Amino acid sequence: MEYIDGTKIESKADKYTFVWRKTVERNRERLMKKIHVLLEQIDDAIARENSLESDEEIAFTPAMLTEMAGELRSALEQVPEPSTQEGKAALKKTRRQLKELESHRDKLQEYDNHLKTLQERNSYSKTDKDATFMRMKEDAMRNGQTKPGYNLQIGTESQFITDFALFPNPTDH
Repeated sequence: MEYIDGTKIESKADKYTFVWRKTVERNRERLMKKIHVLLEQIDDAIARENSLESDEEIAFTPAMLTEMAGELRSALEQVPEPSTQEGKAALKKTRRQLKELESHRDKLQEYDNHLKTLQERNSYSKTDKDATFMRMKEDAMRNGQTKPGYNLQIGTESQFITDFALFPNPTDH
């Protein structure tokens, strides 16, 4: 007869380094809306063509945003220095929008990296990317606080360990 039991082992990762799937997905969705609004504001025809090709929402990638920022940057370099205050203000606004687009691109890349690391899990620790946040049995404060850890499943037969496995999800297998 083989007996299987599991326990949760706490990781050495800091408990305040969590990344939660729902938060990443919600913030990524907000960022996509900001990108759409920003691209609608940009006066450059190239950016307008790329963002308004159809009525449906486009799922931008960091590569697409890099390409748009490059096209906008090259268009700004070809514009002569304006002599009027209104022209200077418009150029300054466009440069500010370019910087904002580049910062959105970097943030989108960060969110995509988080989702890639998460895979099918709901959370992970930034300092120990394999650890998942789960409720531990040894909860000294008895408040149900989650901590980064692993679920260890051990199979035994006649008091000998025959197999073991570490899992990133908190449920028994």
